[in-house]
Amino acid sequence: MLNIFLITAQILFYFFLNYIFNVENNFIIYTFFIYFVLNIFNGTYSLNNILVWEDLKKQLQLHSEFFVIIVITDFVFLGFQYVWFYLFLSTIFIFFNIFFTNFIKNHFWKYLKKKILVIGTGITAKHFAKLIKIHHSSMYQLIGFVQISDQCDVPESQVVCKYSELLDFLKTNPIDQVIVALPGTDLKDLNWRKISNDLDGHIKKLKFIPDNNGIFNLNSQIQDYDGLLLITATQQIHSKFRNFIKRIMDVLLSLGGILILGILIVIFSKKIKKDGGPLFFKHTRIGKDLKEFKIYKFRTMYADAEERLQEMLKDEKKREEYYNNFKLKDDPRITPIGKFLRESSLDEFPQFINVLKGEMSIVGPRPIVKKELELHYGYEIGKKVFQIKPGITGMWQSHGRSDVEDYEERIASDLYYIRNWSLWLDIVLLLQTIKYVLNRKGAY
Repeated sequence: MLNIFLITAQILFYFFLNYIFNVENNFIIYTFFIYFVLNIFNGTYSLNNILVWEDLKKQLQLHSEFFVIIVITDFVFLGFQYVWFYLFLSTIFIFFNIFFTNFIKNHFWKYLKKKILVIGTGITAKHFAKLIKIHHSSMYQLIGFVQISDQCDVPESQVVCKYSELLDFLKTNPIDQVIVALPGTDLKDLNWRKISNDLDGHIKKLKFIPDNNGIFNLNSQIQDYDGLLLITATQQIHSKFRNFIKRIMDVLLSLGGILILGILIVIFSKKIKKDGGPLFFKHTRIGKDLKEFKIYKFRTMYADAEERLQEMLKDEKKREEYYNNFKLKDDPRITPIGKFLRESSLDEFPQFINVLKGEMSIVGPRPIVKKELELHYGYEIGKKVFQIKPGITGMWQSHGRSDVEDYEERIASDLYYIRNWSLWLDIVLLLQTIKYVLNRKGAY
């Protein structure tokens, strides 16, 4: 019912724009019919529980198909009369559809939400629940967890029943979907096949988080091979063509970043050099193939920061904090203007110089110092992570930045990026990073 609002809004907005640009009536009707059919085939009107960037990807695909059809039709019948208008219209409608879809989700949430149960109370179940809170556009309402073992990493107050009581719970509580979050468990009496058989006919939709989760996700494809489920994982990181496109994106974005850098230098150079130190801070980091390079940042610490650090490291607690994260919260070495630059992430802009030089990428693994490589990565893992260029942003920066303090989690996120890399993933991580920067989350 609610998708009627989206269709109605599309019709009104579509015909309004076409009328303003004086498009022939027959052509308007024809093009909207094509547009309407493409929306149906791409599932736009279903208002599925997808994330914002998945919606954006769907809209880009839909409007690319629409524009190609219009170009061919316009060329055959009208001689390219309306091509530029429909390019403009497609661009406008990408954002219109996303805006209106999210407007419907935000204002009619109680009608669209899917009530879900999670089978499992371990780390995977806890992580899934965390993602539900973060991604409001998925429209999941977590009812609770079903306990299947003594391990319980989720709040006990959210455990609604044991697995043996699940069918009775479903009889008295309307549930739309059940998520099985049991990868890595070794339960002799419980497996995916048994759960499927037990819930058959009792639930509308059943979803499984597979054992390969976090290894190969984005570039995986599911195939039914005569009754046998095959998951195909493709690594795109070694594609020469895709890496060429990634380099072009890096150069174009870094040129834009350097233009902004010039403005920042004019605004902040005097304040940064107020204590007599240089404008830029150069630091040795580990790059592609574990080769060292000099990374550029705006200087955010006092000129004698290294001497102050050595003095602070005499304190055992400070020393432990520093070597755990190679950062210090409430660091007394940071200047007042440096604190602002860090919180706003403006101190990172000189790294666009590294990108233009080819030492870094816009998106990639976090550039680390040699001590981090020795203490936390090791040569073998470091070699895997830095088979590609480090990035200004990446998986861990776009999922919490400095709030992600566990090195194992940081390394796992970088390995995930390498295994699942695609140009689209880079775009998603850039959008997520911008969101975190604007919210000033996780930077210090």
